[in-house]
Amino acid sequence: MVIYYSSTGNSKHVALKLHETFKGDLIDVGKFNKPATFYLEDDETLFLVTFNCFWGISNRVETFIQKSEFNNVSKIIVVITCGGYLGGGDASIEKLFSEKGLPKPTVYSLVMVTNYSILHDVPVLETQKKKLIRAEKVLNKIIQGTQKSYHSNWLIRRLTPWVHSRYEKARSTSPFTVNPSCISCKLCEKNCPVQAIEMKENKPFWILPKCDNCLCCLHHCPVKAINYGDSTRNRLQYTYESGSQELL
Repeated sequence: MVIYYSSTGNSKHVALKLHETFKGDLIDVGKFNKPATFYLEDDETLFLVTFNCFWGISNRVETFIQKSEFNNVSKIIVVITCGGYLGGGDASIEKLFSEKGLPKPTVYSLVMVTNYSILHDVPVLETQKKKLIRAEKVLNKIIQGTQKSYHSNWLIRRLTPWVHSRYEKARSTSPFTVNPSCISCKLCEKNCPVQAIEMKENKPFWILPKCDNCLCCLHHCPVKAINYGDSTRNRLQYTYESGSQELL
């Protein structure tokens, strides 16, 4: 069973690759509006693929795991995609599954292309391609079972709760803005995994005080009309599909 959550396509690509090899159910957390109950076959591995959020995982995935029920789980493998450094993300994941009485997961960090343009520059297309080629090699090793798993040290683990607590502030929707280039295509409303966006007078409005801070709306906007504060205005957009178009 492969459970995944993706905003700009990195984690979705990883999930699809895992599913090609290991089969079972393919579960997109973004399409679930409520918790669910899952039953695994004997000796079936539970895979979770998601992206790094301040040395942890998004509120949507965390809540989904906490409230869903998983039966007959004997092995868990977690692949966390990130733009550079996972920090203590493994500690956050271990704690999440431990609190549910599930086996300790094997965690892998998979460096791909960052989409967190609030804090970082999105690299140019040529650099994106190089990073994705490297990521594909690591992903193949994960699938083959030859990639070393990720283990943060004790100091990073101690810092993790403090770092991840910053995610709550980052979830605020108030910095989102829409410029006049908006064409009212409604993609942002359609793609938002937490239904935080609603079209009013042909413009998107954020109707929830907090979202998942996944930036799906920003990066999929065809006319780059959406920004988060000032920091994203002069930075590139990114989706896995655009970055890997000549690699597929």
